[in-house]
Amino acid sequence: MGPPLTRRNFLALTSAALTSHLLYAQNAPNVPTARINVADAERPRILSEAPHALAAPVTPITSSPAPHAPANTFVSEIEPERGVSDPHASAKLFRTHAVALRNTSVNIACLSAAYLLTHDEQYAHRAGAHLRAWFITPATRMLPNADLAGREYGSETGTPAGIVDLAPLAELIRSTSFLVDSQALAEDEFDALNQWFADFASWLDTNRSAGIARDAKDHRASAWLLIRSAIARSARSDADLEACRKRFRAPTLRNQINEAGIFPQEVATPNPYRNTLFNFDLLAGACQLLDSPFDLLWEYQLIDEVGMRSVAAYLYPLILDPEKWPYVADADHFMELPGPRPALLFAGRAYERPEYVALWRKLDSQPVPEDIAGSFPIRQPLLWTERAAHGY
Repeated sequence: MGPPLTRRNFLALTSAALTSHLLYAQNAPNVPTARINVADAERPRILSEAPHALAAPVTPITSSPAPHAPANTFVSEIEPERGVSDPHASAKLFRTHAVALRNTSVNIACLSAAYLLTHDEQYAHRAGAHLRAWFITPATRMLPNADLAGREYGSETGTPAGIVDLAPLAELIRSTSFLVDSQALAEDEFDALNQWFADFASWLDTNRSAGIARDAKDHRASAWLLIRSAIARSARSDADLEACRKRFRAPTLRNQINEAGIFPQEVATPNPYRNTLFNFDLLAGACQLLDSPFDLLWEYQLIDEVGMRSVAAYLYPLILDPEKWPYVADADHFMELPGPRPALLFAGRAYERPEYVALWRKLDSQPVPEDIAGSFPIRQPLLWTERAAHGY
């Protein structure tokens, strides 16, 4: 007979068993885990995409001046929100700046992720070239406003819908926090870049169209929040971060999510599945930026349990099998969805749901459909799961 089982022996045995279990879970190849090492998982994809990002041309908005607009002004045109669309007018819509911003964000994010993995300065240098042209060099930089974003064809004023074309700024801004210790930019250039971000934050806070987007009950508000949160975190502004957290808790959750975890405004659009997934990524990205040990936004729920947990639980089976989508199919590109959905990774890690992470890994290898590329606001989830030395 062995020695008596004292409290000390019991605790020692419990600790040993727990350690053994954790080691097995970490090393067993077929045991699913939510706490995936994102850097290891993403390394092959990022480094395979990096040569393309290195070779991509630098295309600031001055490369393609917009018609009937001041120089250095971001312009994007959209179809009227109401009424019958005119196919002839649609073909004439000026989308060059929106596409250029999206492509630039994709390239900078890839280069920053590659630099994070390898510390190879060639990636940082190339990211710096894009940043310098877009936000620093006076002759080519974009003015720190988007007064003409989302203007309807023939109009000379922007609309709240234009905030969607600016959503790529969020990941671009997030990327810069990983470049501060690199040779991407000189110190004074980083100062100028951060000033541009601060000036754009002021535009987001004071412009009328931006304010309408911020107060909307759909993905426009989510896009505003994601961009504003990215700037706040990059600037290490506790006051701005807290303001964004407050907006996330209320009114965002109540305005956008019902008791079943559905986005009512999105499912009422002509492309309900696409817009639902788009909004899921936007809100998950904002939650990822704003969540902290002292303010657990991933766990936060309203009194009727409305929160990101209910959204993730509702959407997981519909992303796993799009044929189960209970609403009408999208007017176009329904068969090309769901595509890569980083919100699944973020939610899976937050809620310890390995099945979410497993589905993200499966979808992560899918290419982003070019025709609907604007509905994929986050391309490098590594940058959103790693803690940057600067800007948190």
